[in-house]
Amino acid sequence: MSCYTQAQNYNHFTVWTRLAIQKSIYKKFEVNLEYHFRRQNDYRDTPANPFALPLLEAYRLGLVHRGQNVVVSLFPSFFHSYQLYAKSSDFNRKDRWEFRPFLMAEWIHSLSPKWTVRLRGGYEYRLFKSDDNAWNESQGRARLRGQIRYIFSPKNNLFLSEELLQNVPPNVPANSFSQNQLYLGYSHNFSPHFTLETGYMWNHRQRSSLIEFDEEHSIQTHFIVRL
Repeated sequence: MSCYTQAQNYNHFTVWTRLAIQKSIYKKFEVNLEYHFRRQNDYRDTPANPFALPLLEAYRLGLVHRGQNVVVSLFPSFFHSYQLYAKSSDFNRKDRWEFRPFLMAEWIHSLSPKWTVRLRGGYEYRLFKSDDNAWNESQGRARLRGQIRYIFSPKNNLFLSEELLQNVPPNVPANSFSQNQLYLGYSHNFSPHFTLETGYMWNHRQRSSLIEFDEEHSIQTHFIVRL
């Protein structure tokens, strides 16, 4: 994913990558293994190089149960993240280690042969590593997403989703609102073994100062291979 961000009066560029492996293990159960790697530019010295500085590295292991209309998943995850550098003071903030288990449930309902609605809700428990190497700082975050999908041919899908991320107990920070993500995507099945998905995402983030926001505009491309 290539992401363009303007924070205050700085232009910012990042590159997000993700590798995900999914395997069915028993009837309706499957396991997911994911690796996330993100880099960002240094607006002071290398504004055109989105690989100049680290942004995030993450590992996720998930267990998923797929019912007829409901999907339930649990994803314990480890994140090593850096501040999105958009102003001089951001460079003084330390990187953070985080353990983040995420429990999610999604309801899938077919309105007609061509229209499908998906409603998803989840809770993230975020445990941070403090400066003295103790894991004693925690926060909670709720995620609510709605998606509508239009199947205009057996191989082509168009979908629109809206996801709200809200900070919740324990230890709600000053910015109870976290993020708002709007995504418009298109997917094409080239074969039973290969799908290409691409789309645009607008992401609105609020910082803990309550008066600073990051606006992100990104083009995403996903390659899905089924063995």
